[in-house]
Amino acid sequence: MARKQLHFFWLADCSDSMRGKKIATLNQAIREALPEVQKAVAAYPQVDIRMRAIKFSNDAAWHVGPDPVPINEFVWPELETEGLTATAKAIRLLTGELSIERMPRRGLPPICILISDGFCTDPREEYDTAIAELGKIPWGIKAVRLAIAIGDESDYNATELLKFANQESVGLLKAHSPEELVAYIKWASVSASVASSRGRSRGAPAEEDTSNVALESPPPMITSNTDLF
Repeated sequence: MARKQLHFFWLADCSDSMRGKKIATLNQAIREALPEVQKAVAAYPQVDIRMRAIKFSNDAAWHVGPDPVPINEFVWPELETEGLTATAKAIRLLTGELSIERMPRRGLPPICILISDGFCTDPREEYDTAIAELGKIPWGIKAVRLAIAIGDESDYNATELLKFANQESVGLLKAHSPEELVAYIKWASVSASVASSRGRSRGAPAEEDTSNVALESPPPMITSNTDLF
């Protein structure tokens, strides 16, 4: 059976404001999500998930990559915190990897999950330009793009993070507590992987574009709110 590649990107904020409980929860949540993604896509043996990760603080750099890693070999290294929040630089790094030259010709819609707790410290015009560039390239349009905001809503720019996401039914996932962050990371990674693995709708013509993969609304969060970030 010919397998199709599904490229999965994590974009993780490791700025100073993520220090302590936030970064510890993020590290653990992604590690816990990996086997759940593998289990969920086991029903799609034709899909070959390749994963990598971008970290950003004062700058953006590869946390795992730039070469994509098969999900069964992917290991999440511990993220450490420092510096500012160069979200625009992270998006630019992602956009470069989603170019026609670097993506498989007949791959499935890529998955891009952005996780942050703060305002982008790059100039506003740089952020808007990065978003515009991502939204112009074919794989940027086809990608399932989700954003998870961490902490109190006064700590981050919801409008800014929402510009990255392209799932209207999902919107911006707001994690107020460690419990919610774990739940959202697991839900987003599993749901997006399954939706992308399905590719085209049943009965769609072969030449039909695989863009605009749609996710259902996330489940409501039931949390005690006694352990907020």
